Amino acid sequence: MTEKMKKVNRKTQDGRKRPDARPAPERNYALLIGGGVAALVAVAFAAVVFMSANSGAGTGERPYVGGDFHAMAVDPSNPERVMVGGHGGAASSEDGGESWRQIEDLAGADPMGWAVDPSDPQKMYVAGHPGFFRSEDGGESWNMDNGGLPATDVHGIGIDPQNPATLYAFVMGAGLLRSPDAGNSWEPVNAEVGAMGPIIVDPESSETLYLAGMDGSFMRSENAGEDWEALGAIPGGMATWVSQDRQNPDTFYAAGGGQVFKSTDGGENWQPAGDGLPSGVFTVAVSPSDPQTVYAGALDGEEALVFRSEDGGESWLARN
Repeated sequence: MTEKMKKVNRKTQDGRKRPDARPAPERNYALLIGGGVAALVAVAFAAVVFMSANSGAGTGERPYVGGDFHAMAVDPSNPERVMVGGHGGAASSEDGGESWRQIEDLAGADPMGWAVDPSDPQKMYVAGHPGFFRSEDGGESWNMDNGGLPATDVHGIGIDPQNPATLYAFVMGAGLLRSPDAGNSWEPVNAEVGAMGPIIVDPESSETLYLAGMDGSFMRSENAGEDWEALGAIPGGMATWVSQDRQNPDTFYAAGGGQVFKSTDGGENWQPAGDGLPSGVFTVAVSPSDPQTVYAGALDGEEALVFRSEDGGESWLARN
């Protein structure tokens, strides 16, 4: 690793360390669609207060993400490599969430979405409030690239597994956009649909997209994002993160209302996912290469707590 990614270096009250974070950019959530503000506030409050009841915490490091916890991704080729991000910072783990390195270039970037090229995991993309970020060295260094965007408040991002140069982004004030050239240029797709977090492109059909709507719905498009239909509502209101099992494409996970839910019928019906998770979960991500490995994340103050399931969400253990 280069000096772009550093170990945490400032002690917290309990003796652990955390980074010196840059001031995060101001955000205007007044523009969010369908009551998104209320849902974010409710989940944030639950995440802050639940930790006193969590007696099964792990012993690893806790990365600094700030007061919000927005993003989680797993390397498509390595189920032990997981990335997290929030309003104040982002971090990467190489050992399944036990130890972490802060990503300096993404301090204050507030990752709202995180996509990794399945054909070349060295290429990563982040959607944030300052704009669109890219890395071509596995996440060690990042550059903001807003040249082709009509606006810079990017709330969601997705990648086509069959055509990894095709990206999707949801931009506040512009709607759903598509890039045919890995983010160098963007074209409008649908100005009405809204999303936060992942825009999922089905691994078996580039025309089939999924996203969690800001009104709590789970939505599908079968014409590359032009038209959308609502599937089953995700319990708990607006989902803050969704993830698809790429080996079993009818299986989805969602973090909504502070809990993790699982669907095995393409998003029509949702059930709570297993035991061992506290309330106040923000994120959930299934490993593309090992669908039994699933991660979930919650906040402890301004640090991320990460949990892992090795049985497809049936049971969970804290990693840090």
